[in-house]
Amino acid sequence: MHHLAHRRAALLGPSWVAIPALGGALCALVVPGASTTATAGATVLAVGALALLAGHTWGLLVVVPSHLTLVGRLWPMLALSSPSQSPPGGDLEAFAISMVLVTALPGLVLAATLLPRITALVLVDRSPRVQSLVVAATAMLLAAALILPAL
Repeated sequence: MHHLAHRRAALLGPSWVAIPALGGALCALVVPGASTTATAGATVLAVGALALLAGHTWGLLVVVPSHLTLVGRLWPMLALSSPSQSPPGGDLEAFAISMVLVTALPGLVLAATLLPRITALVLVDRSPRVQSLVVAATAMLLAAALILPAL
């Protein structure tokens, strides 16, 4: 069963991450109350997604952190909005932000799956303890990319 999931993902290529990332970038661009930094983050996310669709592996290094940072910028807008006092465009804003959050999931799954493998490839001559520490530190940095923009 586990091999079937990997085979299906291999057949899809990077599109299972890139297409949702591109959709998330487009949704972030239509959020009415988004800041200019969120708009810039959406643009960077779109560039990374397009690079990934074009076959450039570096696009993945752009997609994951930019999507997490974008989510970090937008989730407080959704969390702090109250349904009773929503402006006329509030439903569109809530839907667009929700779509940005949902479209971040494939990138997160890929990062969680590949991070230990990439670390093992890069740090071949290091002990498993050092590799685990690098994976944990990288996961903490990704969590910071999700939380710090909201502050």
